[in-house]
Amino acid sequence: MKTSFKLAISYMKRQRGKTLALLVSVGLSVMLIFSTNVIRDSGYESEVQEVKDLYGDYTVRFDGIDKNLVDNLSKQPEVKSLSNVNYFCEIVNTDNGVKLDLNSFDKAYIDSLKYEFVQGRSPSKDGEIVIEEKALNQMGIKNSLNKNMDFMLLNKYLDDKEIAQIDSTNKSFKVVGIVKKPDKYYESINGFKTQAFIYKGSNLPIKTEDTYKGTIYLKSENDMSSFVQSMIKKLNIDWGHIYENIELLQAKSSNQANKINIRSIINSVILVIVSIVTTYNIFNIILADMINQIGMMRAIGMSKRKIKKMFRVSSAIYIILGTLLGMVAGCIFSYIGVFVVYGYSSKIVIEPLSIILSFTVSIITVSISNFITVRKAIKISIIDSIGNSDKYKRKSKNINNKIKRSNKSILMKFVVRNMLRNKSRTVLTIIAISMVGTMFIFNYSAMNLLNANPEIFGGVGARSYGNVDITLSGDLSNTESLFYKIDDSIINKVKDESRVNKVEPNFYNKGGYLLIEKDKLSNDYLDELKRVGSNYNKEYPLLVKGYSDSLFKNRDSFIKDKTNIQDLRPSEYKQVILVNNFYSKLKHSFSNLMSDVKVGDILEIKLPVCKNGLEKYENFKVQVAGIMKDTYISSQDGDSTFKGGQIILKEEDYKELTNQKNYNRLFIMSEKDKLSSVEKELEKIVKSHSYTSIGGKNEDKKLTDELNGPEERLNAIHQFLMFIILSVNIIFIVRSNVIAREKELSIFRAIGMSSKSLKKIILLESTLYGLISSILSTIVATILYNRHISRMNNISLDGGFTNTVEHHIPFKYIIMFFIISVVMCLISVYFSKDKLDKSNIVEGISKV
Repeated sequence: MKTSFKLAISYMKRQRGKTLALLVSVGLSVMLIFSTNVIRDSGYESEVQEVKDLYGDYTVRFDGIDKNLVDNLSKQPEVKSLSNVNYFCEIVNTDNGVKLDLNSFDKAYIDSLKYEFVQGRSPSKDGEIVIEEKALNQMGIKNSLNKNMDFMLLNKYLDDKEIAQIDSTNKSFKVVGIVKKPDKYYESINGFKTQAFIYKGSNLPIKTEDTYKGTIYLKSENDMSSFVQSMIKKLNIDWGHIYENIELLQAKSSNQANKINIRSIINSVILVIVSIVTTYNIFNIILADMINQIGMMRAIGMSKRKIKKMFRVSSAIYIILGTLLGMVAGCIFSYIGVFVVYGYSSKIVIEPLSIILSFTVSIITVSISNFITVRKAIKISIIDSIGNSDKYKRKSKNINNKIKRSNKSILMKFVVRNMLRNKSRTVLTIIAISMVGTMFIFNYSAMNLLNANPEIFGGVGARSYGNVDITLSGDLSNTESLFYKIDDSIINKVKDESRVNKVEPNFYNKGGYLLIEKDKLSNDYLDELKRVGSNYNKEYPLLVKGYSDSLFKNRDSFIKDKTNIQDLRPSEYKQVILVNNFYSKLKHSFSNLMSDVKVGDILEIKLPVCKNGLEKYENFKVQVAGIMKDTYISSQDGDSTFKGGQIILKEEDYKELTNQKNYNRLFIMSEKDKLSSVEKELEKIVKSHSYTSIGGKNEDKKLTDELNGPEERLNAIHQFLMFIILSVNIIFIVRSNVIAREKELSIFRAIGMSSKSLKKIILLESTLYGLISSILSTIVATILYNRHISRMNNISLDGGFTNTVEHHIPFKYIIMFFIISVVMCLISVYFSKDKLDKSNIVEGISKV
């Protein structure tokens, strides 16, 4: 063992350059897998801490339960502490539609949600209120402390017969305190709900909910899921009324999903393959210089077993040193990586799994390479190995003929012979580069396909906007549609945006009901209601819209029989266009809502209306003047996700029925490919305007960017480091080929070929690796990409959507990969040309 160790160390010292290259190769592989996991784990820990700082560090939350259930929860042995507030109703600023939850004040509850008191005090008597600073800003109210504010108290509920009711009245409150949250809290993909708090013994002049909501700290955070499940069964609480800390659960789920998703697994497999190829090639280069010495040692009596042991010792050294080198470099790289990927600095978190995976990668990489190399070395006979030399030995025949050939012909022949002299190494290298290239082209092309075609490959909502690119409307959780408004100042600012082609204001309210017997509904709709556990009985959700004549004309092609509402004569009933479709998640396609409805039918509806400044329900009868084609809901106006029927009134009729005077939704048509830049300008315009929400074709893209953005940046780092490993591979292949053919190159220089011409050999050889790999990557990636398009088109068509994408070649990312390949080649040229600059003609020719 001692002899094997000394021999291994001796050869490693003798081949310092190649030893360093091999350690760098193994270290880069380890650094890649190690830093990827460390960056993800560190980012996750920072994300969890940020979630707790923004949303609260509680474990479980409950909502909408009675006092007895709250008491039962507080007595559970797993509960460390519990805080709660009495939820009364909502309050609405009728001047702008901003809406808040109204609760009793409890300091412990407010602290558990990480609210910060910025001004004032807690309410101590009836008529005093603590309100969220963000809501005041969105109302456009400044310096509100100790001032009186008028709100509409609003309580929407179901009575004993499961019929929707509204109770509302006005009440004045004195603002005695202001609480706030960090700005990032309001950017949550899960949305948010602004809060207000009043004295617990306040007297409210309407029927209130008298339910409770609160937070629970468990003794162990690990019991979160099991506790929720047990309480649902034990106390007969619905899942919607008790649940885990959603943001915390989402962070954990996202971290687990990213670790085990197919893309991460494929990237890891390709990394191992690329590392094996690179390490194997460098081992081969080292072996080429060792074969002669191995033959000598075997000739003087050294056994094959000891030679194998020597290789095993060297492999163990490479594994240990390479892994440690990679982990140290990975730690340094991870500090930078966490900031690049997640946008903030973080402490580095090293899980045991990261260390295990690092050693696993290095062991697999070095062991497989070593096994193949040792077998190759042992198979060679003693005589052949002693006489073996990888240097060029053949006497050049007919030198005069070579002189007569063009330099170009000689260079190309030399390059081809260089690549073919070790076919397995060449093939493996090209395959490794091609695999990385294929994944690069396919992944980024597929991602760009989704980003460039949100109306085709986005979610159900995003792909149903048609010629509408962007919408402005009130946030559903924080505004009341009947009072939210988009006034002329906002409309004119949007019109003045240079990249906006057209704007179309309209009315929109999701708070209506269709009054109909259950037996007139389709089975598909009843099944969908059953899926979501609906309590609807005789009254079913109805989206009500009010369109101008110009909007109706633009939607004329979607109306069956070309009936158009603006051409109809006045009648006893208001005329409506009916949308009799909804999206079924059970069928993953669109279905009819009512089983039998036709033009001329009378429908009874219930709408929220404004009476004397208060919101009430009123029932109306309307006549179906036309029915939208099935394609409308899936391809126009973006309301495909609404779980109910839809009707469209003339805007004059909508205003007359509801007493709503101001538009509350805006359709925006932008210039082609300017959607994102227009959205950024709109964000500035509506930043402080009554919780205005920006929707449209990009709404799903913003969601996926929020969820997948860090993982995409991590994958980009992954690709970058794999390209570095491949560059190391090409560099040492080219350098070894130059060394192996040093005699032939010296002869070329002796007969008059310039050093500049010989450098072209290196450039041509490395370029050929990149060119052949690019061609193979292009072919495979294009096939995979177009299969992906076919699959996405079929899913879209099966779901009832009509738009598809034509098959095409992803030239943009093919060109990008080719450029990357060229850069890799230039790097290999830069690191290899010194072998030609420093070579001596006489010494080169004299080498055997």
